[in-house]
Amino acid sequence: MSRRQPVALRQERRQIPSQQVVPQLIIANTILQQTASELAQEIENELQENPALELVENPRPCNGDCLDPSVCPWCSQAQPAPPTNRRDGQVEIIVPPADHMEDNPAADVLGGLEAELTLQEHLSALLHAQLPRHEHFIADYLVYSLDDNGWLSATPEEIAEELGTDTATVLRILGVLQSLDPPGVGARDLQECLLIQLRFLAEEGRGNPLAEQAVMHCFVDLVNKRYGRIARALHTSLQRARDIVDFIREQCNPYPASQFRPPWDYSGMGERAPLRPDIIITRTEFGYDITISGPDPRSLSISTAYRAEYERIKNGENHLPIEQRQHVVEYVERAHRLIANILQRNQTLERITRAVVEWQQGYLETGSRAFLRPITRSLVAEALGLHESTVSRATAGKFVRLPNLEVIPFGIFFNTSLSVKRAIEEIIETEDPAKPYTDYQLAAMLRERGFSVSRRTVVKYRHAIRLLSSKGRRSR
Repeated sequence: MSRRQPVALRQERRQIPSQQVVPQLIIANTILQQTASELAQEIENELQENPALELVENPRPCNGDCLDPSVCPWCSQAQPAPPTNRRDGQVEIIVPPADHMEDNPAADVLGGLEAELTLQEHLSALLHAQLPRHEHFIADYLVYSLDDNGWLSATPEEIAEELGTDTATVLRILGVLQSLDPPGVGARDLQECLLIQLRFLAEEGRGNPLAEQAVMHCFVDLVNKRYGRIARALHTSLQRARDIVDFIREQCNPYPASQFRPPWDYSGMGERAPLRPDIIITRTEFGYDITISGPDPRSLSISTAYRAEYERIKNGENHLPIEQRQHVVEYVERAHRLIANILQRNQTLERITRAVVEWQQGYLETGSRAFLRPITRSLVAEALGLHESTVSRATAGKFVRLPNLEVIPFGIFFNTSLSVKRAIEEIIETEDPAKPYTDYQLAAMLRERGFSVSRRTVVKYRHAIRLLSSKGRRSR
């Protein structure tokens, strides 16, 4: 029997109209997809380029809940609006100089952010430089599906299903990811990780063809150091087989992400996380509060001078030259669109987060990923009357701070395979060693937790997390 869905995800099916691709929509989607830091940079650029846009006095868009006041320019003293000169009853629009913000440390939106890159930030920047914009959300999903070792924690088929795209596209982008530094990142298992690194070495002129052959054709023997079987399979000497194993051990790293720390790992980093979350979920006596971190449209305003001229133009009362009228209209409407797009972005992100919070309360209450319930972006989109691509853009690359202060990628909420793997681990941890659960029993217990999985799926996930069968786990 299927479980009853929460109200937020129990909506009527509705026909979602196709989105007309126009410049305004492209801009809105770009704003929607931006992280808090990217949006702050976007606003900083626009404040420099658009004289009609200005900061309001004493803005508090983060509601005083900024993680670190030293990196939140919106909580500092706002600068006065650009000056205006009156001449013959008309307002002369003064465009601020290009270096308007260079001497103002408080206006440096990104100046105080942590300079150290996480693995995800490093890879996202490289992928965004090589892929078209419309594929960035797929690339980001792949990047944030990497585990602490740098391996891919979900299959390309699962990712394609989650994102509503085809597996071939995911595999192509995965290939680009696997071509990046550190070598081995994006591998799906140890064998692929070693092969990627050996091919990197070959491209640098430091390769070992026999080592590649050993990984491809003698992997099990390689792991178990069966030198004789490796030598026979590769038609080489026993000493050469030993040299191959030594070469792989010395030149390859099974944990390609070891030089990076995941953004939610606080160990060795003092009190601060290296990455600022985009969404903050806090526990209250009434439930959960959701705060969208970063700039807020209430912190921005249209310049009084530009607004007055714009209204005169619209009322036919303005006698400025046509070039100046076009200048005023262009910049005022551009500022209006930016403010409206930020408002829509924040509202959309909050709606999506509220729906997910209602669905994932077990995880939020316990902090255990074994309680993550299966949910897809398409289900959230249907519940909220949104297009699935809107949910994907809104959540891709975003980070969430949980009530327990852990910071996680938003994609974890949708990573069903991750929650199933963790659930299998927890069930096996509590089993009787003398009577371990069979894969059929594990599948039945997972179904009781809300995961509709077959025995074959259990076997696949059990292998992925390197757990033995019930026979292998039974204590003797």
